[in-house]
Amino acid sequence: MAKTTLKKQALNIPQFSPYGKQFDFVMNEAHFSLANGGIGSGKSIGGAMRAILASMGQIGQTKIQTPNLGIVTAPTYPMLRDATLRTFEEYAGDLISKFNKSEMRATMLNGSEVLFRSADNPDRLRGANITWWWGDEAAYTPEYLWKVMVGRLRQGGKLGYAWLTTTPKGRNWIYKKFVNNPRKGYVKFQLPTRDNPFLDLELIEEWALAYVGDFARQELDGDFVAFEGLIYPEFDRGKHVSVSTAKTGYKYYIAGVDWGFNNPGVILVGGVDSDGAISIVHEEYQRQRQIDEWANVAYQIREMYPVEEWFCDPSEPEYIKKFRDKGLNAKSADNTVNAGIQSVKKRLVVNRLKLSSEAANTVSEFEQYQWMSGAKNSESFDDRPLKSNDHAMDALRYLIFNHDARQTGVIGVRVQEYA
Repeated sequence: MAKTTLKKQALNIPQFSPYGKQFDFVMNEAHFSLANGGIGSGKSIGGAMRAILASMGQIGQTKIQTPNLGIVTAPTYPMLRDATLRTFEEYAGDLISKFNKSEMRATMLNGSEVLFRSADNPDRLRGANITWWWGDEAAYTPEYLWKVMVGRLRQGGKLGYAWLTTTPKGRNWIYKKFVNNPRKGYVKFQLPTRDNPFLDLELIEEWALAYVGDFARQELDGDFVAFEGLIYPEFDRGKHVSVSTAKTGYKYYIAGVDWGFNNPGVILVGGVDSDGAISIVHEEYQRQRQIDEWANVAYQIREMYPVEEWFCDPSEPEYIKKFRDKGLNAKSADNTVNAGIQSVKKRLVVNRLKLSSEAANTVSEFEQYQWMSGAKNSESFDDRPLKSNDHAMDALRYLIFNHDARQTGVIGVRVQEYA
């Protein structure tokens, strides 16, 4: 089928002009498919278009039941609201007859319904019988989500369809399912950034300068890369990440703050229990926020968690003052890099650091944070970390190192005298 024909049959949506591999992904008829692509490759647009077609009764050139029920997920609610839902609405346009914002439910012209849900707690997605599921930025989600959602694909007693769109994040569970040992009916489409003809060449060239080595292969080529020289090889999703991490009931709360604007700014909130173990219960990870907005966000966070100390990137004293002006106990963090890394490592080794699955960006950075020189002797820390995938890692380091520096030599014993 020619691409121009697809545009006509794809419900006359003029703004959708698929290219090569994106077209192949949208029109594939497999029950389980993956579009792994670089940034800006159009993978999420392909996922949205596939969802629109499915809601209107079409998988490839195969007709499916209508009206039907489908679910669209993203790792966190902000990612769902700010990216995935926007993409779907942009391309669906008038094909949406109404949208219930409180229920995050779109009703299509033919009566099909599309539910938009955060994947931060997969067990909340149980119950519905659906015809299809689109999981956007799936590499940020746990394998448990796949198990829950595949069990939902049974509307009308028939096996439904599931597709994932994502930039790879190491050789995780998606790699195992679709690349390493794919079963019959599982297909993969790789969309490198440079293949998208709608991207400005200057933009692609700028990204090519910014991303190097394995990180470029992952972020621009869409390759599943097994990173060498990881700073935290001790990190294990199965051991250190939990969908059931409690948000309340801790002895006290602390926070780590890394400033950013073009790069992401990050606030991580840690709950410290009576045994001194730390659980990261809240993550703010956002680009393009001015300091006044960050101060307001921090103030709102304190309404949810009574954070006692905010350990902040010391590079911006005026930003720390903005936090203090809001009544926050903000402090200039000791940002000694290698000693801070050692503090995080110690907690990982003895399993005294947990992360909520909602801290998706922090989990992702753990699996990509590398030494600049690649492979690293664990007993020598002369080299520097690579300056990428380090925003949440810096905030976490401020939180852990500065907290543990107040201990009397045994993790979990709190020093009461503050500097």
